Amino acid sequence: MEEMRYAIAALAHIPVRKTVSDTAEMVTELLFGDLVRSLDSYRQWVKVENISDGYEGWVDGKQLMRLGQDEFEAHSADRSLFFTSGFLSEVERLSDHAVFHLGMGCRLPFYDPVSCMFRMGEQLFLSRAEVRQVSGMGDSEIPDLLGRASSLVNTPYLWGGKSSFALDCSGFVQLLFRMYGCDMPRDASRQALVGETVPLLDEARAGDLLFFDNQDGQIIHVGIYAGNGRVFHCSGSVRADPVDHEGIFRHESGCYSHHLRLIKRIFR
Repeated sequence: MEEMRYAIAALAHIPVRKTVSDTAEMVTELLFGDLVRSLDSYRQWVKVENISDGYEGWVDGKQLMRLGQDEFEAHSADRSLFFTSGFLSEVERLSDHAVFHLGMGCRLPFYDPVSCMFRMGEQLFLSRAEVRQVSGMGDSEIPDLLGRASSLVNTPYLWGGKSSFALDCSGFVQLLFRMYGCDMPRDASRQALVGETVPLLDEARAGDLLFFDNQDGQIIHVGIYAGNGRVFHCSGSVRADPVDHEGIFRHESGCYSHHLRLIKRIFR
């Protein structure tokens, strides 16, 4: 069989691993609708690059839908940004009536809001989902983003997770911001390079990103400022905790859990 060069994630969420083993560390996930480019292969494993964030890792090739170069280029050129909006969404593959249950923030390529149909490669799908179309990143979107962040409170932490079923801190930010037209980098340290620096927490506004460092000064954590001295972040689970110029205060322990290092504004 011809080596896979391009593919798309056609399952709800697919683990991307550090090495070629089902027991290897999961470094991130692909969500339904994510485009990938193949970089290498070993037996059934394919090393892929996620087109939206440039992240690399190994995926079991059986979990991907192969695309030809023309199909890949057509998907890459598709500028219609439609995402599943509800916590759990149902789509049906029309060729065999297979049903897929998707989390929030999965992209539906070539989506037609009249017929509620979309396609991946040559396969047609029917969506029964609540769908959000991205129209831009304005301040008017911030209340909606914070509402979605609040809806994810108590979602469990998972290293490498970026679906609405389980997340890490940077996956939480990446998942939400992509639904408003911003493809953030995957890791908190890279996300900290995006946007405009806000000098003080007193000058921060809701929707800004707060970054936290360790004793070596390395950015290791990120959250979304909710305003009024609160931050949404994922630590153990998605939480809303008090934050001040020192960092995040955790009532359970009676102490600060994360040290505030940097504030960035993405919405302008």
